[in-house]
Amino acid sequence: MSRAVKTVDRLWREWTVGLGGGPSIRTLDARWGSRWRAGRRSEIQWYSLRLEVIKEIGRIAQARRTGEEAAMWQLNLQQQQMGCSLDQLCKRLRTGRKAEG
Repeated sequence: MSRAVKTVDRLWREWTVGLGGGPSIRTLDARWGSRWRAGRRSEIQWYSLRLEVIKEIGRIAQARRTGEEAAMWQLNLQQQQMGCSLDQLCKRLRTGRKAEG
């Protein structure tokens, strides 16, 4: 997973298509499960935080009865309007989920 990804749209691209000719995160998950990130604590934490954005895209798509791509652009716009980093957005989403649950 690239540490250079700073926006929701780039994260979405890495997750669904892959970056720089590499496999997508979805492909790695489908093929290897969690084994491809096992044993590397920093990678596990990085993945877990970024997964918050992917889950939020799915939640928005379901709630608004729209496609995931449209939901991604809505969340991308929200990130821009908030003026926060991708890391800050991930942590805010995680905090919101814990408050809901």
